Amino acid sequence: MDMKMSDTGFTALMDRFSLTCKSERDMDKLAHIFSYYISDIVEHVLCFGGDILNITGNVLLALWTVEQNQLSDIITLVAKCSLEIQEKFGIYHTREGQDLQLQIGLSAGRISQVIVGDEQRQYLLVIGRNVDDVQLAQRLAQANEIVLSWNCWMLCEQYMFEVEIMKEYEAVKIDVGQPMEYISEFRTVTMVLVSLEFHQTAWMLHLCHLIQEAASYISRVIEKGGGQLSRIFMFEKGCMFLCVFGFPGDKKPDECAHALESSFSIFNFCWENLAETKLVSISITNGPVFCGMVGAVARHEYTVIGPKVSLVARMITAYPGLVSCDEVTYLRSMLPTYNFKKLPEKMMKNISNPGKMYEYLGHKRCIMFGKRHLVRERNENHPLLDREKELETFRMAQQGCLHQKKGQAILYEGGKGYGKSQLLAEINLLAQKEGHRVLPLKLKEADSKQRFYAIQTLMAIFFEIDTCPAYYRQECLHKQLCEMVEEPLHCLFNDLFFVKFPLSFEVSHMDDLTRQKKIKACFFQVLQEALRETQLIFLIDEAQHMDAASWEFLGTLLSSVPIIMVMTLTPTFTLCGEAQHFLQSPHAMLMPISKLAVNSLLRMACWELGVVSIPQELQIYLLHRCFGNPLYCEVLCQDLLSKDILLFHDLQKVEEENSKWETLSANTTKSTMYSIPPASSEEDLELYVCTVKEDVNLDAVLLPPLLKEIAVIQLDQLSPEEQLLVKCAAVIGHSFHIGLLQHLLPGWGKHKLLRVLRALVDIHVFRWCNKSQELPVEPKLMPFSIEIIGKTKAEKKKSGAGSPLELNEELFLPQPEVLEFGVPLLRAAAWELWPKVQQIALHLKCAWFLQPLACRCGSCQRGDFVPFHRFAICPIKSSRGTFRFCSYRDTGSVLTQVTTDKLQLPLPKDSFQLQEKPSRSREAFASEHCRTEEEFLDQVSRKLAQTSPEKDVLTTKPCHCEEILKLVLWPLTQHCLITGENACAFYYLLEAAAASLDLSDNYMAFFYLRKASSLLGQPSAFSFLKKRKVKICQFQEAAFCRLRSEVCFNMGQITLAKKLARQALHLLKKNFPWTWFGVLFQTFLEKYWHPCSMSQPPDNPDENSKKKLAVLQQRVHCLSLLWQLYNLEATASSRRFACLATLMQKNSAEEFANEAQVVSTYVALSQFSQNVGDREQWLHCERMAIQKSSRCWFSREGWLATAQLVQALAYTKLCLGHLDLSIKLGFQAYEISRHLRKPALENLVLSVLFRSAFLKKKFDLCVHVLDSQWALISQGHNILGLACFYSACLDLLLYGKGLRCRPFGECLRFIQYHEHSCILTSQSNVMLGVHSSLAMWFAQDSQWHLFEHHFSKAHQLVRRTNASLFGSHGFVRFLECHMLTSQRVPGAVLMHAPPETQTQVSKYFKEFFSRCVTCPVYHQWVSKLKASVMRCGKREFMSLNNIIRPFDTCLARIWIEGNFLEENKSLEGNVPMQRFDRVADVKENRDEEEIQECKC
Repeated sequence: MDMKMSDTGFTALMDRFSLTCKSERDMDKLAHIFSYYISDIVEHVLCFGGDILNITGNVLLALWTVEQNQLSDIITLVAKCSLEIQEKFGIYHTREGQDLQLQIGLSAGRISQVIVGDEQRQYLLVIGRNVDDVQLAQRLAQANEIVLSWNCWMLCEQYMFEVEIMKEYEAVKIDVGQPMEYISEFRTVTMVLVSLEFHQTAWMLHLCHLIQEAASYISRVIEKGGGQLSRIFMFEKGCMFLCVFGFPGDKKPDECAHALESSFSIFNFCWENLAETKLVSISITNGPVFCGMVGAVARHEYTVIGPKVSLVARMITAYPGLVSCDEVTYLRSMLPTYNFKKLPEKMMKNISNPGKMYEYLGHKRCIMFGKRHLVRERNENHPLLDREKELETFRMAQQGCLHQKKGQAILYEGGKGYGKSQLLAEINLLAQKEGHRVLPLKLKEADSKQRFYAIQTLMAIFFEIDTCPAYYRQECLHKQLCEMVEEPLHCLFNDLFFVKFPLSFEVSHMDDLTRQKKIKACFFQVLQEALRETQLIFLIDEAQHMDAASWEFLGTLLSSVPIIMVMTLTPTFTLCGEAQHFLQSPHAMLMPISKLAVNSLLRMACWELGVVSIPQELQIYLLHRCFGNPLYCEVLCQDLLSKDILLFHDLQKVEEENSKWETLSANTTKSTMYSIPPASSEEDLELYVCTVKEDVNLDAVLLPPLLKEIAVIQLDQLSPEEQLLVKCAAVIGHSFHIGLLQHLLPGWGKHKLLRVLRALVDIHVFRWCNKSQELPVEPKLMPFSIEIIGKTKAEKKKSGAGSPLELNEELFLPQPEVLEFGVPLLRAAAWELWPKVQQIALHLKCAWFLQPLACRCGSCQRGDFVPFHRFAICPIKSSRGTFRFCSYRDTGSVLTQVTTDKLQLPLPKDSFQLQEKPSRSREAFASEHCRTEEEFLDQVSRKLAQTSPEKDVLTTKPCHCEEILKLVLWPLTQHCLITGENACAFYYLLEAAAASLDLSDNYMAFFYLRKASSLLGQPSAFSFLKKRKVKICQFQEAAFCRLRSEVCFNMGQITLAKKLARQALHLLKKNFPWTWFGVLFQTFLEKYWHPCSMSQPPDNPDENSKKKLAVLQQRVHCLSLLWQLYNLEATASSRRFACLATLMQKNSAEEFANEAQVVSTYVALSQFSQNVGDREQWLHCERMAIQKSSRCWFSREGWLATAQLVQALAYTKLCLGHLDLSIKLGFQAYEISRHLRKPALENLVLSVLFRSAFLKKKFDLCVHVLDSQWALISQGHNILGLACFYSACLDLLLYGKGLRCRPFGECLRFIQYHEHSCILTSQSNVMLGVHSSLAMWFAQDSQWHLFEHHFSKAHQLVRRTNASLFGSHGFVRFLECHMLTSQRVPGAVLMHAPPETQTQVSKYFKEFFSRCVTCPVYHQWVSKLKASVMRCGKREFMSLNNIIRPFDTCLARIWIEGNFLEENKSLEGNVPMQRFDRVADVKENRDEEEIQECKC
């Protein structure tokens, strides 16, 4: 008993998907619709005692095997089964609007089972009258109908059914009303459907023999081409064979070409060898399909599903008797167009737009008279990158050929896409410019099968008959040969060049071998004649496709004719014996082509995109996918442009402050990323930068088809185990930890995992992260331990052995258990192969594993990066009360994974003792022993000098927060984004942004916050209409505003930073006034009412108390930002707001009752007081910080506060003029900050240390400090840090006695490039010093127009500075410029800014002493400057002709003789800083000798 059913809407549904789907991901939905639909039908068939013979496309064939006497009962049973299936599944509604409806046909009778195939593969066929009847019945059935064959109706219990007799067809109609696992993939395949229609008179036994013969031949031919015979099925007139090229593990290059050639071979075989064959039809399609398991658990099949599967079946009936292919196959085969014939368009059932169709005519001999020149042409705007060595080799070959009179051959060997064709195009251009004659040729794989083809085509190009019309070819060739070859020999070239010279008597008596030798001799003769006029150069691209006869000819030619041959080879191809013999020639040189360097690849990307700079996330995207391959870079850039995911911004547009966060992207890129120089130096050239759209996740951007096919071919070369491991690693990311990889492969033991990983590392698919980098200068990073505590016994039991982390488990993040992909494109391609549902399940599994690790490292107390973040949010708990996000439904041999719960936000009980140490109360702070500065410094020295590793917090527990950010936080965010868990993604984006700011990476913080903004959606102009895409609590919104404010502050967006900081305070229920009256009132409250209202925090804070602590911490950050923002403006109003912000920060910090926080706050207050010139408050806050620092030695947070305090003391001693002590403290602060891995603090310490050494005239130490500072900031995008660095370099150039760290031109270019950025325009103190130093430099060279330019800019900045160290330093430089204008510059020189009067200059000196009262280190120097200016004011100006270098006179004398420092002693003792030991111990007598020498 047979049942055959099909759904009528599936082909139409596939057609609809093919028209509307934007990516291969949408086919996952199609596959699941079909898989779950079919699985329920299969289960019903099995429940009724049937079995599944075949599932092909949308057709299912079922069988009931019965005895003859039970046939009637079984027919009734099958009919009832059919009715129930139609009732339950007859109409299946899809969301796409296309219903699936069943057609069922039933038949009863005898069948024959035939097994065909060979020893490796066998296929079961069922044939007979009963099979034809069931196919007819199913075809006659309409939607929701059941049709019985006439024989079946006659044998069943007819009284049980109401039927409609279909006498015309002898049929009766009854009236009715394993999911995918790791082996399922999405991939592009080529399908070949072979249809054999036999004569009706053929005997059944003979027919079986024919099918067996056809199956054997088809299987053999298909496998030879890299495909597989997937399925054989019968129809009423014959048999069909479905073959697939590109199944997992079988992907090969030139797949479409192999499929076409195999199909044509099968077509000819079937016509010529199968006698009873009536019609042979073959159709070929190429496209993305789903390859995986469909059916129920008990019965399932591996099949392919997709629109292209339906198309290949429809093409059989539309184009019978032909080898037809679709347009995609035609284009991707890369075969010559004359091998195809375009077919007329035909309508196909349920396929709306099948596209163009072609008939494949088979491989014909190529008539080479067409353009076979180089595909690549030299682009004048894109210079060749990183190929200087290869071009030098070509030039050396030219010289060798000229001097030795011998042929020279250069063979450039490189992988696909390495730029071999581009290199040949460059050589072609260079040779033509030098007047040489170049014969270029591009070969294809099919050319290797034609004897002498390469030489035939080269000589056709030489004779210039390759492009001329056929009727003129013989005449053109005759003109070329008449002067060099005897006319009777012209007929030798008839067959070679398709001409018809008269056959001469001499040639007619030659045999084939003699003719070939004579042709070669003629070629040698004409080439030697041509060399007398000019040099000949053969350029052969893809020379591995050259035939053996051509290799042999070129080998002979190389040894006898002084000709240059330049070829390219791809190393994956095996060369013939003649080619290997050619390579062994002493005149041939094989040169491998290396990949592009990182900078060159990024420059190439800029050229392709038409910009001068690309953002960091785009750089990472390209570097991870290209690995230095130029072709990959070019295709990826073109793909990005075609997908419209980039935004372009005018670089020359003046950067302005933004009032909205959403419009900040362009300025961020322009302010932080100019690492790639412009391709052209033309001044009028329009320059652009690009950014990535906010809602685009580059990691989820699909590869272009060309690159995906290349990567899948590489993947399929691996073993099945290796492929599975690579696919799982691709889900994790570019870098992955072994522990997480094993979590995705629970069935693998550690031994098996390491064995497969080792094999993949050996073939460079993976590489250990630490082996690709140089050994760090720092001590080796030690593993940190993460302890999960606070779990109940029930929770521990529930987590089981598969829990991602066990108690006291160690995760070696920086050690060699972290690997990364070492092959370009492989990770992206492997990730795309996963079906969508399985992909989401794996990403959720990764997220579940990483979630407990998403916190600070163990040495940083494992807290949240946004302090107490998890305590302040209110996550929505799962209805099941569990944190598991997926469960498993085991229904047999196939495991079905069903997503049941969403990933939850971290809860407080998940914390790792976050800030669990009890903080001291406010009374404990007040009763603290008041230590002196000497006691504090002595304790710092003792702590740094101790050698016990148990006590040394700095060296035994280094910070691993940077590794956590890269390996945990950002990957976890990616997993949440891909799975659609946007609430969790927003949470971890805030954490990642806070971590980036802690690590002084402002650009990445901006990147994470921009991603968070895209999750929330665009804000509405009206508050009552504001509706977020992601629901977040008020605390998260406040933290979001605070983080954005800090990023804006670092970017120089002052107005927006103030706005966001105020908004964050408002959300934290702490308003900041807008008016001066509000400032007065709030100041009164903070001074008198707030201290009385503070409540004492509990010793052991509960969850609610920690929520309050989270709010207090954010308030402290906001208020700290506000005073720094207002401190940038030198107005009385801004000073009032800044003072209030510092007072509120101090009160909030004391309410927070954290020692380190309070110390950091007092350090910040002392800095503010020094900046505004409040000496008393400055020193008072410093003393308070020292007094509160007694318990800051037991944690990294405390050590950070200590480092800030030591740095503040070094700063203070510098301002007061105690330079030796300042240098010593600077070394101590630098050592602490270096161990803490705080680059921002480290940079600040180095700036203070440089200034102390500079004023002490220890210029060698200055150079070493600047070298360390450059190593710290050069790799990032810290524009302000670079400005401070170049300002110091200018000081060293002006006064460093010939020493320099960076040349002046580099300093000037940086300033010119960035002076209009918001970052530097907001930093008046730094820029005053920079412009004043530049003015002095140009005055030194008597470039008075440039002096005037920078001096006028300094003049505009001087009013906006304060009493800080940089402000005072800039003011001093400005006064020095004034001295030059009053002494050395004639008034006629300064056209736009004439010299000021002596009264005006005196006002500047007076203003300096009144403003910079907290920076007395410069007072005596400025007094000498003032005296010098006053003396010179009584003299007349010298004429321009008498001007001498200004630094040879008065200013230099003031600098050298200025003995204005309180102490001038050398640094005593060894400094605890290895890098500066020898420099710091410079003897003072050397300085004295230098001073005496300069005096002379």
